[in-house]
Amino acid sequence: MWPMRYVNWLAQLDVADRGVAIRERDLAPKLLTALTDAGLVEYAGLDRYSDCCDCALGTGCPVERLGGTDDDPEYVALCPLGEALVYHEQDLRRWRLSMQTVARVLSERLGQHQPTEELVSRRLWEIGRLGPRVRLFLFKGVKQRDAHSVAAILTERVKLMRGLVLVPAIIPDAGILPANTVAVSLSEVLCLREHDVTIDLSLLESLATQLAGEKVQPTILPIPVPAGFTWPQVRLEFISDEDVRIWTVGEPVVKSFQELGLMNTRNGHPTKSWHLLREFAGHEGIYDVTQPSVLYAPEKVTHRGGRPHLTAFSGKLGTALSDLAGHLSKLFPTIPGRPIAEYDAKKHQYRAAITLGWEPGYHHRKASEYGVTV
Repeated sequence: MWPMRYVNWLAQLDVADRGVAIRERDLAPKLLTALTDAGLVEYAGLDRYSDCCDCALGTGCPVERLGGTDDDPEYVALCPLGEALVYHEQDLRRWRLSMQTVARVLSERLGQHQPTEELVSRRLWEIGRLGPRVRLFLFKGVKQRDAHSVAAILTERVKLMRGLVLVPAIIPDAGILPANTVAVSLSEVLCLREHDVTIDLSLLESLATQLAGEKVQPTILPIPVPAGFTWPQVRLEFISDEDVRIWTVGEPVVKSFQELGLMNTRNGHPTKSWHLLREFAGHEGIYDVTQPSVLYAPEKVTHRGGRPHLTAFSGKLGTALSDLAGHLSKLFPTIPGRPIAEYDAKKHQYRAAITLGWEPGYHHRKASEYGVTV
């Protein structure tokens, strides 16, 4: 575990907006190597003030270059309370421990594929996920003006998930963290063992397992629309494997599969209806004879002119689309009619009444996987 001095440095992150500056001479060489190799500290330049006293603005006496050689420059602090103090460069070099460096180390060591996201400037970061149900956050001392925004963001992020929050030292007050989150000190997770910085994976996994073991109830939150709204006025556009942008009135909103109630509560993954909705959107809301389903293979296929033609759609596809239509009706309960039309036997086609599509960048990335024309 960390010696007390380093536990205190971690704790200082709660109140240090720009990180904690550490003099190199306060670090044992092996420890400095471990911290720099891990990326936990960054070089912060030379200290401009001495540490002999607090006689100059409470910061120590200003240090100026005195002479020496390029390889070994010398610096001097002219203290009015004593003699001139001579410093070598290694006496003045500083390193900075910050929440940004901690976030980077956590993300790299935990093998997170998504970049760390800063949710509230200098206050709250999302590192990634620990399994399908638990989100990992990094969080520092909250000022009163930030409390509401932090609480709102965390509540939204863990609405259908669970949250594990790492803090420098101060456990947030009740009401800041949602009920389905657990806070733990960084000094318990970031460990120093034999001059190497490690992460206590067993602790994180244990906490994540404990959190994930609490049953998650599927939730469908209806999306309000004005009276008289029709299905073609609703547009769903996929922007990633997990998120859609939804237009009704005003500015569009982005919703995840969890927020739309399309999460498998046993494993936290998207349901088959979500995958079908994504494929349906890739074909602009139409299944026809030239676009067989990737998820539900057709029952019969003939080839005419080198192209596949369906003589009958899979019965499983029809059932799945019916289930999807029922779920969309629950999301928009005030819109009358069906969001997906009945199967048209003459055209060999299902057609969505709701407007579906893929965002251009997502379309380019996923077209080949779904056999969609670029």
